Amino acid sequence: MSSDPVSKSGMSRRDALRAGAAGLLSAAIAGPTRAFAAEGRRRILVLGAGMAGLTAALSLLRRGHEVTIIEAQDRIGGRLLSLPLGDGMFTEAGGGHFRSNMPYVLHYVRQFNLPLLGLNDGLPRYLVDGETGDGAHLAAWPWPLAPDERNVSVSTTLNRYLERVGLDADTALDARWPDPDVMARLDNVRLSDLIRSVGASDGFCKLLNAHAGPFTGDSPALGMVPRAAYHFGDKNLFRIQGGNNRLPVAMAQTIGLDRIVLGAAVAEIDQNGPSVRVTTRDGRAFHGDAVISTIPFSVIGDVRVTPGWSSGKVRLFAEMGWDKTVKVIVKTRTPSWLAHGVYGWPMAGGDRPWERVIDITGNEPGGHGSLFFYLNGPNAEAVMARPKPERARSVVEQFRADMPDLLDEVLFMDDFAWAEQPWIKASFGGTPLGGGWMIGECARPEGRIHFAGDFTTLKTGWVEGAIESGLRAARQIDAAAAPEGNPRIRQEL
Repeated sequence: MSSDPVSKSGMSRRDALRAGAAGLLSAAIAGPTRAFAAEGRRRILVLGAGMAGLTAALSLLRRGHEVTIIEAQDRIGGRLLSLPLGDGMFTEAGGGHFRSNMPYVLHYVRQFNLPLLGLNDGLPRYLVDGETGDGAHLAAWPWPLAPDERNVSVSTTLNRYLERVGLDADTALDARWPDPDVMARLDNVRLSDLIRSVGASDGFCKLLNAHAGPFTGDSPALGMVPRAAYHFGDKNLFRIQGGNNRLPVAMAQTIGLDRIVLGAAVAEIDQNGPSVRVTTRDGRAFHGDAVISTIPFSVIGDVRVTPGWSSGKVRLFAEMGWDKTVKVIVKTRTPSWLAHGVYGWPMAGGDRPWERVIDITGNEPGGHGSLFFYLNGPNAEAVMARPKPERARSVVEQFRADMPDLLDEVLFMDDFAWAEQPWIKASFGGTPLGGGWMIGECARPEGRIHFAGDFTTLKTGWVEGAIESGLRAARQIDAAAAPEGNPRIRQEL
């Protein structure tokens, strides 16, 4: 069975209002503004209603500034997009989970009183080089591994190798990471080369790719170490019951939907006058004292900017790498893989065209199974090259041929590709080898334009990075801008 859940899932202004009327927000949440000297009040235009833009907007509203959010889509949430599966179930086309080493995300979730579902960390079945092994049966792994790589999990082994090179899964998540010494060591090194330098075998590197995605080993260490810190440094996973996009909708409700303009793609930003003028493709014009842009660098070239971008920004936009992932979403009669001792994030991974299978069922009620295949690079391109009606079925059939015992009856399947969304045309942005200079360039304002978005941090693809970037941009405008509830966290901006 297949259908198009995306057409049913966008959070439009009407949907957001309905959600608010249904009690999405707690009445205990404070209003959007605090006392602020009138002479310090500024007009801020925020381009984008994803988590970065909403975070920046709310923090500046709390300081008493005037904020208008201009969003190209007809919904709120950016790459937090929850899709209904029926029977009260939701899956995630975008950000799929949070972990307990993401203090900002979890604090915002608590601040808006959103209920959480628990998920399982991965205990996968691997299929690599034609050999199969289960995470629960370490002693039976058939691959050629070094003696000290045997009888321990992929996660434990990777963290041990990171320790050997002076890194750890806690420090790498500090917003101030990396320091200049770490930057110099990692800027031109791939993750696989880094861990091979301290003993990692080829067999282990293949297992790491099976667990975390085939791009993992060949990716720049500078960006992969924080990603590994999230995936391998914490085992506690969560989703928001009813869909992760309940978080941005809750934030939008608090900001006030009258401050959010939907369906307004930006065409031009003009800084020449006494105020910044932002013009949309349908001819509307907005004026402000400063702009926070969360427009993805993958499409920012479509926006006319006057005066033109600096040479640093031109280079940044041209050289940042962008992934094009595909999710194949599946609902099954039951989470039958549990009976075989495999589950979680991921529940299967390998060097096959289906790549990785993510089980996000957790303790979601209803008894059905919820998972998605996560495809990248050539595997994603091969799927997108197929006619739309064939995509999901081809991936599921490939997986069934390799692991026929793990799936029972499939009740629903479909695919979703961010590369096919015109407002971004990609999924994740990141620094290439030698791209450490981009970190500073992303944070540097361009005149009265400030930049935010998870892709402007080393936490690309994570809501935590989006929140950090939104606070950073807001504090460039008002140093006293603060996160919701002033969470006490070790990682400081």
